[in-house]
Amino acid sequence: MSQQIFIITSEYPPMPAAAASRVSPWVGVLNDFGYETRIFTSSSVKTSCSSVTKSFWATPSNQASLPIRLLQEILLGLDIGVRIWFNRKRCIGCIVTSPPFFMACICAFFVKLSRIPYLFDVRDRYPRVLVDLGVIGSSDLLCQVLERLESWMYRGAKMITSVTDGLVAELKFTFTPNKFHLLRNGFDESIFTGELFDTKKRAAFTVVYHGRMGRFYNFDTYLAIIKRVYDADSSIRFLMVGDIPQATSSNAPPSLEILPAMKLEKLAKVLASCHLGICMLRELPVMRSAFPAKAYDYIGAGIPVLVGPKGELTQIVDQFKIGTTFEKISAKEVADTILHLKNDSEVWTKMCANVKKCRLNFGRRKIARKFFSQGLFNH
Repeated sequence: MSQQIFIITSEYPPMPAAAASRVSPWVGVLNDFGYETRIFTSSSVKTSCSSVTKSFWATPSNQASLPIRLLQEILLGLDIGVRIWFNRKRCIGCIVTSPPFFMACICAFFVKLSRIPYLFDVRDRYPRVLVDLGVIGSSDLLCQVLERLESWMYRGAKMITSVTDGLVAELKFTFTPNKFHLLRNGFDESIFTGELFDTKKRAAFTVVYHGRMGRFYNFDTYLAIIKRVYDADSSIRFLMVGDIPQATSSNAPPSLEILPAMKLEKLAKVLASCHLGICMLRELPVMRSAFPAKAYDYIGAGIPVLVGPKGELTQIVDQFKIGTTFEKISAKEVADTILHLKNDSEVWTKMCANVKKCRLNFGRRKIARKFFSQGLFNH
């Protein structure tokens, strides 16, 4: 039997999810470097691929209450952990992705128990995210327990990667600096190709949002923007693709269209047919270091972006002049910007040209190839 690299992720293609989009190109790059990869994931992944081992349990739901979510993560982690234990003799190294935090903790325990070296990939830092969201207090016993778990996972890892400079700097400051490395997110170049530039734009000027409307986003903010734009110019359309709260969206004006989550191949064409991508994060300290995957997808599709509040995401958008940024989220200011860009084709066209000029800097495979070319644990 050949030896393998195990990749642990709660989401994997064809699931239209951020973790799936991040991990999938790594598999191709690692295979190109001569590694054999095996994916350990949830039952939500609808694939018959022989290199994918699925749990009995589904991906934890963002819509579930915290106790239910915790239970889902624990069950998934235990199931995947046991499968790793029984397959440990075939494994020479493991990549564990987080979140889900508790799933990752449990899987890291089984990986360490199996004496397998592992890379720990951090997309959102827990428990700090829960503190910023007000779910737990920084002095609570639960927070202290979670911080110890976080520290334990990092100590046991051969290397820790994260998605932004801000997160890496923060982790280096708090923990052992030489373990932490930047492995940016990006868009998948095999799907978001240059051919998308030829996609016919929608007849109406359209602003698009895609992905889950999770705890890092406030639907009411988007709804306020949509209503202001509709009142000023009802011809402008808004499109939301993904896990959107349907009950809340019933209050939206008729200019809002909601589509279910779709495969990335189809989504890429939908995004390219729109005029602007929008990503307004909640105004939380943790968001200053965020760069959501959806923003990369907008860039990959060749459309300018509207982003805020101030942080690493807005810095990069300003650096490359590929959209409009907002230091703080104001529905009026965002709506006025949308109206302006719809009526000023010269400014919008220039932004589009800037996106096309710089977009290859954000190719996920290119980023992964450069990172993994140095060896999986040799950084």
